[in-house]
Amino acid sequence: MKLGLGPVSLAGATRMSLAALAEAAVAASFDAMWVAEARAEGMGGGLAAAAFLAQQVPIRVGAALDFGGYHPLHVAEDIAVADIASRGRIEVLLRGGSAEQRRLLVEALSGAHLRFDGETLHVPARLEANQPAPDRLALNPRPLQPVVPVWVEGVDEDEARALGTGIARRWQPGAVPPAVGRWSGMVLCPPEVAAEQLLRAAGDAAAYFLVGALTPDEVASAGRRLVGPLRMPGFPDWINKQ
Repeated sequence: MKLGLGPVSLAGATRMSLAALAEAAVAASFDAMWVAEARAEGMGGGLAAAAFLAQQVPIRVGAALDFGGYHPLHVAEDIAVADIASRGRIEVLLRGGSAEQRRLLVEALSGAHLRFDGETLHVPARLEANQPAPDRLALNPRPLQPVVPVWVEGVDEDEARALGTGIARRWQPGAVPPAVGRWSGMVLCPPEVAAEQLLRAAGDAAAYFLVGALTPDEVASAGRRLVGPLRMPGFPDWINKQ
């Protein structure tokens, strides 16, 4: 069972407020701190903010990306740079984009020399201006992690299995997405969710819960409410009253 804070929207956020939330997440024993880029604020901010937070705290950092707004190879490059800057602690949640864009991104992140011929995307592009073009291209730089953890919001199990990604969904009582390969299902939860609800939804399966909070005090409160009971289901209630 994993517990992440966020995703915290970058709209209106400041460097100091993000750092304070991340430090509170560490103190409250969260496994990760997540940020969410806002499309209206420009693309790429989520990974930049995650890389910044990785310099502040020792836990993992995640970026929820509005995917599909620019070329998957550019996204893959940004992920790789952020992963290197974070010393291999980056996690990614994709929102939107096409199946073709997702497939190219995952193939690029693998570090393999690739040739991709999709319906709309072609790598190498083989434009006349690029001649002579190589037959295959590899991402440079490559991510530090052998496999970057990637979840896709709303994807079905067949596509997730083909991609090798996890499945993410919004909170619905009693429902956790199935695990796919090494990745447990991810659930984006409201701030007020209770540990008993999460345990009941997960059942015997592992799950990755992201829980929102807006202030360091809310982070501390969520940690007291959720961390102990989720990791030790027999956690005594009286400890939370101290």
